[in-house]
Amino acid sequence: METVWLTLADGTRWRGNAPFGLKAALDGEVVFSTSMGGYAQSLSDPSYCGQMLVFTFPSQGIYGVDADALEGIRPWVSAAVVQGLESTPLPGIRRLGEWLAEWGVPLVTGVDCRNLVLRLRERGTLMGRLARESEAPHLQALPDSLVRTVTCSETCAAGGDGPTVVLVDYGVKRNILRSLENRGCRVIRVPASTTAEEILAWNPAGVVLSNGPGDPAALREETAVVTHLLGKVPLFGICLGTQLLAQACGARTAKLPYGHRGSNQPVLHLESRRGYVTSQNHGYAVVEETLDGAGLFATFRHLGDGTVEGIASRNVPAWGVQFHPEACPGPRDTAFLFDSFLQHLAKEASHDA
Repeated sequence: METVWLTLADGTRWRGNAPFGLKAALDGEVVFSTSMGGYAQSLSDPSYCGQMLVFTFPSQGIYGVDADALEGIRPWVSAAVVQGLESTPLPGIRRLGEWLAEWGVPLVTGVDCRNLVLRLRERGTLMGRLARESEAPHLQALPDSLVRTVTCSETCAAGGDGPTVVLVDYGVKRNILRSLENRGCRVIRVPASTTAEEILAWNPAGVVLSNGPGDPAALREETAVVTHLLGKVPLFGICLGTQLLAQACGARTAKLPYGHRGSNQPVLHLESRRGYVTSQNHGYAVVEETLDGAGLFATFRHLGDGTVEGIASRNVPAWGVQFHPEACPGPRDTAFLFDSFLQHLAKEASHDA
């Protein structure tokens, strides 16, 4: 058991323990999740690449790690920060700390996470350094290439004999793939560097733009690809994919003070006036004042801070949501968005016929 220090960019320091050790000092963007469960899914979400994830729920590790239920092939966080760690042994289930240690991801326990989160809410998301010594760090911003770190290395196909859907992988969560495959789609998963011409060569019925990490404004090449796809094929964006879609249409994105991360984020569907509890993981949002000039309108709104949570185009078949419709923060309330997308693809196919 080592004593370690998490030092934020504003100079505040937080003491904790590293029960599995700390090989070397590391930097990352310090963010927090308000989820009360699903810690393994959060830690393996590629959208957390480059970030140290702080959990607000006081005890983690209670039910271990089920490898079949992960959202990525590995834990993608830079570090996990918790107040308390449970390590109840379960037959055939890995313990949380052991799983993280296998991948060299530091686990920090004993931190006053409640006060740490209050600090992040007051100051906004901050970079931090995790080290054995309490030192004032000189921190750099996250690199622009995080999407290239988490995207798939080659194109692969899976699923059924239904409509062909190309899924552009900016760091896709596994359950997005499952949601499409379970609906019979033939899913062509392509790397983030795939060109518009290569995507259209599959003759897809539609294209899904996945979630992923980092600042969407830095992804100029990826945005340009989406611009070339507009009007040629129906598009459905999820999280980062929605931000790229907005930028491709001419809207802007901006960083939120501390983001939306957790499985208890309330949104309002503006057309039906129905509220939904959603799972979210994003630090950026579409600037609402730029929607109209880009031919877009808001479809969902966050009930906490009023930010845009969904968009649609007035000119071409293109939609997107900031939250995760494939996630299950309780009931599968927003899974209907996949059904709506596929229903539109069916209408397009019948119209073309």
